[in-house]
Amino acid sequence: MAPPSLPLPDRPSVAVLPFADPEGDFDTQALADGLSEHVTDALACTPGLFVSARNSAFTFKGRAVPPDEAAGRLGVAHVLTGTLSRTGTRLQVRARLHRAAAETPVWMQDLDADEGALHALRSRIVAATVAAVAPGLALDAAPERAGPPLDAGVYAPFLSAYANHAMPSAESVRLRIASIEAVRRLVPEHPLPYALLAQCYTNLVVQGWSPDAAADCAEGARLARLALERDAGDPAVLMMAGHTLAFLAQDYDAALDLLDRSLALNPNSAAAYERSGWVRCYVGEADGAAAHFRAAKRQSPLDPTTFRFESGLGLALCMAGAHEEALAWLDRSMAEDPTWTSTHRVRAATLAWLGRQAEAEAAAARFMELEPSYRIHRAMRLYRPSPGKERFVEGMRRAGVPYE
Repeated sequence: MAPPSLPLPDRPSVAVLPFADPEGDFDTQALADGLSEHVTDALACTPGLFVSARNSAFTFKGRAVPPDEAAGRLGVAHVLTGTLSRTGTRLQVRARLHRAAAETPVWMQDLDADEGALHALRSRIVAATVAAVAPGLALDAAPERAGPPLDAGVYAPFLSAYANHAMPSAESVRLRIASIEAVRRLVPEHPLPYALLAQCYTNLVVQGWSPDAAADCAEGARLARLALERDAGDPAVLMMAGHTLAFLAQDYDAALDLLDRSLALNPNSAAAYERSGWVRCYVGEADGAAAHFRAAKRQSPLDPTTFRFESGLGLALCMAGAHEEALAWLDRSMAEDPTWTSTHRVRAATLAWLGRQAEAEAAAARFMELEPSYRIHRAMRLYRPSPGKERFVEGMRRAGVPYE
């Protein structure tokens, strides 16, 4: 039985499914992924559109799923599909825009151009999509930003890092750092490798995997600022740098400004909503944080890292005192990734507030197995004083999480 369809948003909506290389060539597929990324980014930054997040759309990669089914699962009215093949230096792109429940595509484009014209192909596909999905809607006239490098020799490892910031172990973070460093050396003026590296160091610190947290905090903040020096107008850079500067440098005012600017430029970014949610928890804005975590889930309903959205939503609801609802989201998050430490500590606090003391103590014990160095008084330096912070701290203390 097919999963139920999501309700449509209140504005024109579209998802870009990953373009495929019919021949299965690795380098050509990297270019196809890059084209899909760039089309998604350009549409996402077009005011007035709802664009399903890349991480959800890419769950259909390599799968023969009818466009109508994909539209229903992503909760959009239109789906863009396509293929990209290469003959020498020539690219052949076939793009199709489908409307949910329609038997034939809304439009079809067969494009042929030199490999160096990939950005021009992207622009033609985007213009045709906007004209069909939202007639009369003006394309954003803002200058084009530097997306992920499209050279096939560097794109594949970069795309992997760009698409997925959640890593399951310290070793995986270190491997990701090495991969991005290799890309950074090839494109030293590109801002995104610096921003991605900053997020890797943030992940090491937040998960308690850093052997020298002070050094990793300093390095992550340094890389975030280097990314901003290279481009302070790219929404992905603003998002990642803002989150890093909040978590590693506690520069909350700058972080919120960067995240708000990121969402103004790309109001379809699930990643920006998620990171904004965390920072708003840090400053005690629980209701705003919850709204942004919910927005992230709607923007990317099939996201492989949805456990992060649910864990953050659980934290925001715990801070707001909505413990029953918080526990429901935390249980979902833990079922999807039982190693994400944030979920365990918030769940322990929530269970304590619900009076389920034995379960709270068991949750706290499991959390301390995962992160034995955690101490409330150190970790809570990250949070500004607020009623939500006090509620979270008290819940952890009742559950038995060590204070100092």
